[in-house]
Amino acid sequence: MRSPLALIRRVTPLLAVLLLALQAWAQPITREEKEEVLTSLGEIVTRRAFVPGVDMGQWPTFLEKHRESIDKAEQQEPFVRAVNGALRNFGLSHLRMRSPTSTRQRETNSTVGLGIGTAKEEDKLVVVEVYPQGPAAEVGLQIGDQIVAVDGNRPGEPGELRGEEGTEVTLKIARADGTEAEVKITRRQFTAVRLDSLRWLDEETAVLKVNTFARGYDREQIEKLMEEAAGKARHLIVDLRSNGGGATNNLRHFLSELLPPNTVIGTFVSRRAMNEYVKAGEGDGTDVVALAKWWPRKFRTSRDAPGFDGKIVVLINRGSASASEIAAAALSEIAGARLVGSRTAGAVLASVYGRLPHGFSVQYPIDDYVTAQGVRLEKNPREPDKAVTTRRGGPDLAMDKAAEVVRAMAVAAAGKPAEGEAKSVGDPANSAEGDPPADGGKPATDGAGEAGPKTEPAKTEPVPASDSPKRQSLRLGGVEYRRAA
Repeated sequence: MRSPLALIRRVTPLLAVLLLALQAWAQPITREEKEEVLTSLGEIVTRRAFVPGVDMGQWPTFLEKHRESIDKAEQQEPFVRAVNGALRNFGLSHLRMRSPTSTRQRETNSTVGLGIGTAKEEDKLVVVEVYPQGPAAEVGLQIGDQIVAVDGNRPGEPGELRGEEGTEVTLKIARADGTEAEVKITRRQFTAVRLDSLRWLDEETAVLKVNTFARGYDREQIEKLMEEAAGKARHLIVDLRSNGGGATNNLRHFLSELLPPNTVIGTFVSRRAMNEYVKAGEGDGTDVVALAKWWPRKFRTSRDAPGFDGKIVVLINRGSASASEIAAAALSEIAGARLVGSRTAGAVLASVYGRLPHGFSVQYPIDDYVTAQGVRLEKNPREPDKAVTTRRGGPDLAMDKAAEVVRAMAVAAAGKPAEGEAKSVGDPANSAEGDPPADGGKPATDGAGEAGPKTEPAKTEPVPASDSPKRQSLRLGGVEYRRAA
């Protein structure tokens, strides 16, 4: 039977978590503040948001349907949930409002805690992720370590490890080599940015892990890792699992490290593109694929891109969204890469953030996206060529399958088909000549889809720097802000 002291120790971390959650939830909002937020939100949704074929003018109707729940909300979080319920009526990705707390966390890209991710496994917690800048990394915790005790008690759910900044927890760790250790960790604020990495499965097979195309994306680090891989790797596994997207410029930089110079990646379809399409008498602009084929401004790799001439496999999962879906689609269509893992998010609209009164913000779409082979990715998740489900905390079966597939591709290319892998893995798409858009000229998006018929190469002509002279660096998944009036 547990002692009262043991029960108190066990319950205290959970109470701390609940108190923090209640604190974030219990931020009051007045009727006047709500109306100010809704007025500004309405201006953005009806005048700035854009997706071809979608009537954003329906917002007042959708808002009225949810008016009762919005009026009842007296706290910020319930208010946000009610408003997002109305926004979901559009059926679009990249259209949602954030509370002041969520907005601050997104802008700073930091959080408070131990700096680990864990998975419950019987009577222990298995460490499945360690943030390099977190306090757990400083005391030597590693992926695969098992937490067998928390403050002297058997561990409960992963959420019980959370707590307020400055509080301490004692963990008993069982390591893979059979040894045990006891560590004390003080919870503190740390950056959630994870460093991209390169590791080797064997002398010819490298694994490049890209965590994000957002603020944590380090161009110099990627170039350094790709230089190492290009030096001796014949096979490259690009791990985009749980990569939620980021900036268009970072996406272009990444794909320029892998694809030939000046290669057409796809087309961002903006309001301006639609207006010129309609003006030219080509149609009403609702056929996004036809519009993208007609629009001459293409999203391309850089002119000085080195490229990678080995075989590529891309790891994907449900957390692969936005820019990472575009990357997976481009590598599949153009480089003949095989996709391994599970289906992606299917959320590919270029978006930006707008500021709202009282610290709120809204993410809203401004461009659609179509791949070089004419595939619209929004609501069209990228399906893996080899479907593999990896249990969190268990063996990485998807990585094992990726290694098997990429080696089989190399064997097949050498004229010695391996069993089950004798088929062609794809035809490279034709690259078009011309100047790439200037940085910031095209936004990034979310989504993935099946490969469709090839489109004709774009004509050789100078590509304007941007569809909008005032547009700054936009993001796939939305990271940059535009101030709302």
